Amino acid sequence: MVALLTVLVFVATFAALYQRSEGSHRVVMAGAAALVAIGALSGRYTLGMAVDAVYFETLALIFGMSAISSLLARSGVFLALAAGTAERSQGNGRWVLVMMALVTYTISLASNSLVTVAVVVPVTLTVCFRMSLNPVPVIIAEIIAANLGGASTMIGDFPNMILASAGRLHFNDFIGGMMPACLVGLAATLIFFEYRLGDWRSVTIPVDARWIENEKLRDFEVDGRLLRLGLVTFAATVAGLVLAGVVDLRPGWVAFAAGLVALALGRFKDDEFFAACGGTDILFFGGLFVMVGALGALGVLDWAVGWLEALTSSHDRVRAILLMWTAAGLTIFVGGGTSAALFAPMAASLRLDGDGQAAWWALALGVMAGSCAALPGATAGALAMNQYAGFLKRHPELAAAASVGIQFTHREYVRWGFPLMGIFLGLSTLYIAVLAG
Repeated sequence: MVALLTVLVFVATFAALYQRSEGSHRVVMAGAAALVAIGALSGRYTLGMAVDAVYFETLALIFGMSAISSLLARSGVFLALAAGTAERSQGNGRWVLVMMALVTYTISLASNSLVTVAVVVPVTLTVCFRMSLNPVPVIIAEIIAANLGGASTMIGDFPNMILASAGRLHFNDFIGGMMPACLVGLAATLIFFEYRLGDWRSVTIPVDARWIENEKLRDFEVDGRLLRLGLVTFAATVAGLVLAGVVDLRPGWVAFAAGLVALALGRFKDDEFFAACGGTDILFFGGLFVMVGALGALGVLDWAVGWLEALTSSHDRVRAILLMWTAAGLTIFVGGGTSAALFAPMAASLRLDGDGQAAWWALALGVMAGSCAALPGATAGALAMNQYAGFLKRHPELAAAASVGIQFTHREYVRWGFPLMGIFLGLSTLYIAVLAG
């Protein structure tokens, strides 16, 4: 009965998340509090057990990398990079898509996808409308490139930070295990867009010529001091993360120390401080870990692991692949961070004959594929959609352009993202089959 009630609270929490675009951390914290209360009353999930369920190293990674990303973003270097790339790509729509996707991937290697999309989407909209080019395929390509870039490294997205803590993985492990697969995925993405776009420029988008003349990308100034401080801090952090495995130091605490330095150097104002250190993300994932811990304490996760083992018998390679596909399916609806936290205990239970870390890469690749399929699964999907709507609202003179069918909708995203999820899962299945031996 208690287990059933716990599952219902978990489901209700994520159902509530679908009803609101802001304050998700508050919803999750409320869900976590409810589960701790239920566990305490039943005696099966105490406050101490809830604290033990939290991956504090993951929270340290989120804090540190958020602070460093905020410092670099405040210097203006990301915006200048995106704007410069877009300006140099004008005149060729496909070149805009390719270059902006590559820039997005590069930024996402070290910065979470929310920061990346917040930088590149406004630039993309301005450039595409100036070129009378449909911006929606470019934005979708950028969201997918951000997911791929984030999945390539330990510090690029929240799911990988969770798996790093759960699997005791290091920075170099992700470079060797995830980046090759994600680079292949990026190449497949660009080929897919080239195939699907066809004659992209065949329909002229009605944009007022006066708007094209007046709307220019301003010259983004880069704060040299902040840029130097940010690059030095980032370089020192990466060096520390690379050496952490050699000296038996956990990466989270390297990132935490670097984050403290970044916050001190950035001189953030009081109203900027909470966002700069990833406060809402820390609260969200802290509450999520407590909720997942309740599922584990009450045997729900053990039941899921037993079901997986029974379904795949003794075939660990098949089990890893099934885990990957299942994680992808769930990620579409609940997002990558939740899937990573839920399935991490299953990945830890797998023992493969080949690469001992293949189960973790299977889970990470499944989460990445699912996050590309639909906007609810994409970390920055809702932000990109809001930016698109806000841009058109600020520029009513572009209403005619929006009325010709270049709407950025959930259905339009799925037209591109869902087939790509299938491509990624197919490629990843082959990759894991080889790794698992």
